[in-house]
Amino acid sequence: METFDPPMSSNKLSTPYRVWLCDLTYTQQMVAAEVMPMAIGSIACYLEDQLSLPEPVRLFKYPEKLIAALNSGDIPDIIGFSSYCWNHDLGLQFARLLKEKYPDIIVIMGGPHYPVVADEQAAFLRQRPMIDFFLPKEGEIATKNLLVALTECGFDRDAVKAASLPSIHCVDADGNTHLAPTVERLRDFTEVPSPYLTGKMDEFFDGVLMPLMQTNRGCPFSCTFCVEGQKYYSKVARFGSDRIADEIELIGAKMKELRKKGGRNDLFIADSNFGMFKEDIATCRKLRDSRHKHGWPEYINVATGKNQKERVIEATSLLEGALRLSGSVQSLDSAILENVQRKNISAEQLMELGLQAKEIGVNSYSEIILGLPGDSKKAHFDTVRTVMEAGFNYILPWQLMMLPGADISTEETRKKFGMKTKFRALPRCYGHFEVLGERIVAVEVEEVCIGNETLSFDDYLECRRMNLATAIFYNDGVFLSLIKLLRLLDQPIFPWFEMMMREIPTSGIATLFDEFTAATLGELRDDREEMENWVRNEQGVVERFITGELGSNLLYLFKSKAITEYPKAMYDVAKSTFLQHLDNCNIRTTEIENFVNDALNYQLARISNIFMNSNSVSELDLVYDTVAFEKAVEPTDIESFRFERPVRHRFYLTQVQRDLIDRYLGIYGHSELGIARTISRVYAGKLFRTVERLGPGLRTNNATDKDDNYLTALG
Repeated sequence: METFDPPMSSNKLSTPYRVWLCDLTYTQQMVAAEVMPMAIGSIACYLEDQLSLPEPVRLFKYPEKLIAALNSGDIPDIIGFSSYCWNHDLGLQFARLLKEKYPDIIVIMGGPHYPVVADEQAAFLRQRPMIDFFLPKEGEIATKNLLVALTECGFDRDAVKAASLPSIHCVDADGNTHLAPTVERLRDFTEVPSPYLTGKMDEFFDGVLMPLMQTNRGCPFSCTFCVEGQKYYSKVARFGSDRIADEIELIGAKMKELRKKGGRNDLFIADSNFGMFKEDIATCRKLRDSRHKHGWPEYINVATGKNQKERVIEATSLLEGALRLSGSVQSLDSAILENVQRKNISAEQLMELGLQAKEIGVNSYSEIILGLPGDSKKAHFDTVRTVMEAGFNYILPWQLMMLPGADISTEETRKKFGMKTKFRALPRCYGHFEVLGERIVAVEVEEVCIGNETLSFDDYLECRRMNLATAIFYNDGVFLSLIKLLRLLDQPIFPWFEMMMREIPTSGIATLFDEFTAATLGELRDDREEMENWVRNEQGVVERFITGELGSNLLYLFKSKAITEYPKAMYDVAKSTFLQHLDNCNIRTTEIENFVNDALNYQLARISNIFMNSNSVSELDLVYDTVAFEKAVEPTDIESFRFERPVRHRFYLTQVQRDLIDRYLGIYGHSELGIARTISRVYAGKLFRTVERLGPGLRTNNATDKDDNYLTALG
């Protein structure tokens, strides 16, 4: 390995120990956690800046590269593993084997996947004797202090354990647990060199991993289901604007070159409330400039702010569709919101975000969590109803995960609300590896809430089926024309979905929903250890997970099945229930029915054969200018969108669309799982077939587009 001579100064301690840091991800099905390891990169840069080390801190993301390094006999003195819900067991299995082979190696672990209550922390550590030291919360200062202590004690881990250093938890040789108070958080980020600007992230620009940026740390809200809801994270500390601008420029130039080779072209921002602070506007301008200069980022994955809606709207508008505006209400039931301590978040402002996003044509989404304390089928359905009627064009349903680092997972909360849980394998997070001549099997098992005192298991399943119906029929504008028509007619949307839920069991899409329900039941286990042992020890089980037979993200998998295998059945159930809804509202006319037929034929042509036969071209005569209707912010009638005579339209995928599809399928694979993952990462409306009008399109009000032979790809 190449060594380096760090600059020496009187205030730097020289330490002789070689350090490796690992933020591992599963890779055998596809890359599961597909972001660059910026967090351990930050710790590494801080260590190299504060201490004189014998060589640079080595970073590992892919297990295969760590295995190759270990198999070469190049063993570090200290190895650290990140602990998230998506890689805790993976790091643990490597740590266990390393401790067996090299007892003198010091294993550290840190991250949010760690209990918040002292008794549970002690039990956690005793159950994991392969961990010498666990570092909760932020890691830079604690890791440096640990290295300093080990250096001063001559690598005597027992002496360091006895010292009870802040932010370092451990069990000593006598079985005593040391749970020292947490060290103060960093406030001055000039002490932490940028992992990007120092070149520490260079090796991870491989076209597969997504750049991960962070402009601030902390969250002012106290949601009990979130790790950052704890008081420790309540104050927000920012990185400098010059550093952020320099990172954007550097990353943009690198991603431009990767895109030419078929690499990905997106960005993940790890901020908890992006767009809510005045400094975020400057960041958005820099990102906008990078889009113009480098064509990056094409998409931005981020949670936008929960308050300050005007600023959030401005930030979203600056990024020209690269970012979806989020109004993450989680629930709109006042009792539930009080149970999870969301008192300082304005639900009204979040709902107004959806309305304003609709007015300015910005894509928006709202997150809803099923199973929160006090949740019920009625509360969940009412939240979906309200979010839908508010105009959010994407609803993202989650199941409540009992994260060990969040207050909601404590025994006190569980008992108070009668929370019932089961266990399942986290999608994509499983694998087997040959390490140092031995086979290890790892699987991440998550605990999800499937009921409480007000939510029965049957109601939980019905809510899951509603979530699937929302994903298929509402999200991504699959039936945007019909939804806009209902809004034009001043009629509610949600009753249409309730009708679909009633008709689905006897429709052509019934098999899909039955398979979804069976898969939902089949993925759940009563006991975590039972689940882990089944995957680890029963012959061929982990391979079944890797092939996708087990363990997929069911909502995305079955949504992709609907689009690829059931487009006509989607059409049929949407049409019959929509017309029934019009009858119930007493507004069905011949004109409206003709528009509905036209719009449904148009939508079916747009979603057909996107992935399986992307080169195919179809043609269709349309009576209405559905393209213009969908693009209109608030159409006031349908008559003005009717052509004087039917006009032929061609439906096809442009080269840009095919390149986008090929790029993502190249990353995720062409299987059902690959398609499902692509749909989860890309706004699916971008993938729907482009529409080309093949003749003059004069409408009944003499309106026409500037170019009669126009192209459009909605979304």
